Amino acid sequence: MAGLLWPETQEGTARNNLVQLLRRMKQTYGENLVRLSDPLELGPQVRVELPLWFAGTAVGADASPLLAGDLLDDVDFDGMPDLEDWLLAQRERVDAARTAALVKAAQQFEAEAQWAEAIGVTQALLAQNALSEDHYRRLMRLQYLSNDRTAALQTYQRCRQMLWQELRVEPMPVTTILAQEIEKGSVDLRPQPKAVQLPLAVQRPPVLVGRSAAWQALEEGWRRGQFIVLAGVPGVGKSRLMHDFVAAKGKALRIEARPGDMLVPYSTTARNLQAILVANPHYRLNAWQRRALAPLLPQYLEDGDLDLPNEMPLNAVIQDIFQMGVRDVEAIVYEDMQYADLASIEAGLIYISSAFPLGRASGIPHMLCTVRTDELNAGTAEVFRQMTLDGLAVQIELPALGEHDVSTLLRQLDVPLGEGIERRLVQFAGGNPLYLLETVRNLIENGTSLQRLPDRLPVPERVSQIIERRLGRLSTGALNTARAASILQSDFSIELVSEVLGAPLFDVARHWEELEAAQIMTGGHFAHDLIYEAILMGIPDPVLRLFHRSAARALLRSGASKARIAIHWHQGGVLNEAAPLYVEAAQEAFRLTRLQEARHFIELAAQLFSDQRDRDQANTVRRMGEALMGTGAVPQP
Repeated sequence: MAGLLWPETQEGTARNNLVQLLRRMKQTYGENLVRLSDPLELGPQVRVELPLWFAGTAVGADASPLLAGDLLDDVDFDGMPDLEDWLLAQRERVDAARTAALVKAAQQFEAEAQWAEAIGVTQALLAQNALSEDHYRRLMRLQYLSNDRTAALQTYQRCRQMLWQELRVEPMPVTTILAQEIEKGSVDLRPQPKAVQLPLAVQRPPVLVGRSAAWQALEEGWRRGQFIVLAGVPGVGKSRLMHDFVAAKGKALRIEARPGDMLVPYSTTARNLQAILVANPHYRLNAWQRRALAPLLPQYLEDGDLDLPNEMPLNAVIQDIFQMGVRDVEAIVYEDMQYADLASIEAGLIYISSAFPLGRASGIPHMLCTVRTDELNAGTAEVFRQMTLDGLAVQIELPALGEHDVSTLLRQLDVPLGEGIERRLVQFAGGNPLYLLETVRNLIENGTSLQRLPDRLPVPERVSQIIERRLGRLSTGALNTARAASILQSDFSIELVSEVLGAPLFDVARHWEELEAAQIMTGGHFAHDLIYEAILMGIPDPVLRLFHRSAARALLRSGASKARIAIHWHQGGVLNEAAPLYVEAAQEAFRLTRLQEARHFIELAAQLFSDQRDRDQANTVRRMGEALMGTGAVPQP
């Protein structure tokens, strides 16, 4: 504790300071709130409410005790970086515990039909996390149950606006479907399932796997004092690798770029300078510095500053502040640099170039960043290229995990897997650690047994949002090419996609190249199944039916199997075309001695004829099916 409170003081002096502090506390409060022992202990009269949150205790109708803001948000930890890091971790724990307690309360109130109380708690959840579609759906549901359909639909519109404003994404299909059901008055009123406790290893695997080569490259870049760029697609593990690597080196200063920064010059720099100045309130900007920083941080201006000539270079002031902010760290870690504005990137290049190689000897710590290369603007990409050519930077591409590494990761998760499940999950996730973990998390939370998986794996919400952001950057032609491929499934080729779209083959080939560059496609297939699922789920129903009908016509001309064509006509809503093809599909299946599939196609055909009010034909098909199964012959329709 002494080391946390006085990090730059010798141990003996720090311990003496602590003793004096505790004595002053006793004089102030009249009793020992902290026992002077080793380790320190709180006095028996001190009550701490925080552990009650972590224990998941019940929340009453008044959720205000859980909404008291950040833990110790009014306490200043000037010059205590270790204590500040500890507090950040504790705040995250409190936030997680607060969410769990509020969700539990909302479920309890809903189960007891206390709609007003449940709505109040859910609104508290949204106040804590305004981007959670889970919370929006819960609130919509509760408002509907309390006979306030108008409020439920208004909540949906608020959800749409918030997601678009902050993430540039539309709500998930499940949220939109719920809104449509509310509008129609046909909501499923079954209670929400209880939250499932996830194994800790699923939340964060204990050991980093498959990154030994990248780690070695990091060590080499560190040794050379280069600016290290960790690049890769979302979810591949860039941040985990960077933070694990830096944690082995010492303290680090974390800075970040955010979506929208690239539109405003120096917006990234301004935010990070502000964070450094707040963390170092003892540092006083002089008048010349304040004048130079006026365009970035006008809040620091004082009377008369603007009367000064603007003679101090801005980059010099930026370097001075950063130099002060990193005086006791080994590294600067920069998250999501693809969002950074070009001016900030160029200022960083000047900063790095002024004292290369990086490291304590140069006065500037080592610097590492994560970046999604497919989202870099042209200017930033050129800066990175030039830095690499000059030897100032090294870019380490983080590939997808191989099958062996994914299998190793799965075995860390402490969840029992049935026979053959591991191979299927490896194929489904495509070597992306986040996709794999989110898939396992989603299955566990939905109560799906990992001993036997369903035929179609669901796409976890968080992963869908990541993929949808990638899809949103595609041109309309490329997106429709991906949609057509997802509709065709295993049948697709560039030529067939061209026919489904009714587009020139040359245009489709160009769009295909765009999909490969965006890592939506790899060669002649989707990069992994999650992308295919997300694309399919994002196609509006009218467009979906249109694609299926076009696919049926294209497959018919290409001589595809009757079953494939029938399925597309069926899903396209053209029942009179689908029904007879299902009969032919049954015959094909029977010839291949696939009796189960043959029976299934016969049943589909009979049902479709019935749906068209053609009872005679439906009965004929059923009798044909009985003969087909009973005699071993292949009867004709």
